[in-house]
Amino acid sequence: MSRRGLALRLGGLAVVAAGAGLVYFAYVPAGDADPHPFNHDRNAVWLEHRWLERPHPEPEMEALLEKLHRRGIAYVYPHLIPFDGEGTLSPHDREQMRVFLAVARRVAPDVKVLPWVGGLRVGYKRQRPGTVSLPDLTQRQRIVAEVRGLIDEGFDGIHLNIEPINDGNVEYLALLRALRTAVGPGHVLSLAATRPSPVHIPLAPNFVWSPEYYARVAAVADQIVIMAYDTAIPTPPLYRRYVAWATASVAGALVASGSDARVLMGVPTYEDYGFMHRSGVETLDNALLGVVAGLRGLGAGGTFEGVALYAEWTTDPADWEVYERVWRNQADPD
Repeated sequence: MSRRGLALRLGGLAVVAAGAGLVYFAYVPAGDADPHPFNHDRNAVWLEHRWLERPHPEPEMEALLEKLHRRGIAYVYPHLIPFDGEGTLSPHDREQMRVFLAVARRVAPDVKVLPWVGGLRVGYKRQRPGTVSLPDLTQRQRIVAEVRGLIDEGFDGIHLNIEPINDGNVEYLALLRALRTAVGPGHVLSLAATRPSPVHIPLAPNFVWSPEYYARVAAVADQIVIMAYDTAIPTPPLYRRYVAWATASVAGALVASGSDARVLMGVPTYEDYGFMHRSGVETLDNALLGVVAGLRGLGAGGTFEGVALYAEWTTDPADWEVYERVWRNQADPD
C-alpha cells in the first residue's frame, strides 16, 4: 500500500473513531442517583423582583423564607433593579427592601440576603441596547457608590449579574476590585459567571469564559455562581457530562490557584424552549446528576459550596421533589 493510501485509511479510521466517540458522549447515559455526601445545605436561589420592590404581607415573606431555610438554602438573591445608564439604581421601594431584610433576620437569621443587581452590558448586539458601559469610569464609580449604600442598609453583600461579560474583559475586573473594597470585610461579593470552557474561544467571547479568566475573577470575588444553562447542548447525557466537567474543573482549578472563592453551580428549573435551552435536556434532574458526577470525580469537592436554583418563581413542586431527592438525599419535606 502506498503512503498516500495508508494516510487516507488512517484518516478515515480517525474520523470513524471521532464519530463513535461523539455518539458515545452524546447518547450513552451519564451520572447516577446514588446517595452522595456533597450537599451541606449551603445552597442558593434567585428570587424575583417583587420581593424587594412591592409590598407584601409579613406572613407571606415569612412563609417564603422559612420554606427556603428548611430546604437548605443559605443564600437568597432577590432581584432589586438594574443599573441605569448613569450607574444608579432607579427609584425603588426602600421601605419594602428594609421590611424584607428585617423579616429575613427574624425568621431565617442564617440565610444571607444578597440583592441581585446588574444589567445588560452596552455593546452587546441584541434587541435591547443595554445600560452598563464598563469602560465608563464615572459609571463604574456610581455603581460602586450604590452598592456601598446597599451594604449600609444591612445586607450581607451583593450578587452582581452583568451580562454578557466577554472572556478577558479587564474593565469588569476593575469594577470587581472596586466593589470588593465597597462591600468590605465580612460581606459577600457574589457574581453570576458565564459558563466555562477548557480554552479561550475568540469567535465566541460572550458565550464562555476560559480557565485563565476564571482565575482572575476568583482572585477578587468571594462567591462565583456558574450559570450552567442556556448551553445549546442537544442531548441529556452530553449536558450531564458538560455540567460534571464544569463543576470539577472550576472548583478544582480554584483550589490549585489558591483562591478562596466559593463555587456554586447554577441549575435551571425553567421550561422555556429554544435553541439555547432545550427543555428535555437542561432539566433540573440532568443538571443535578451532572453536578454530583463532577464532584465524585473531584473527591473532596475543592472550593465547591452548593447549587443555586434558577429560579424560585419557576421551581414547582415536582422540581422541589427532584432537588430534595437527587441533591439532598431525602424525601420532600413538604
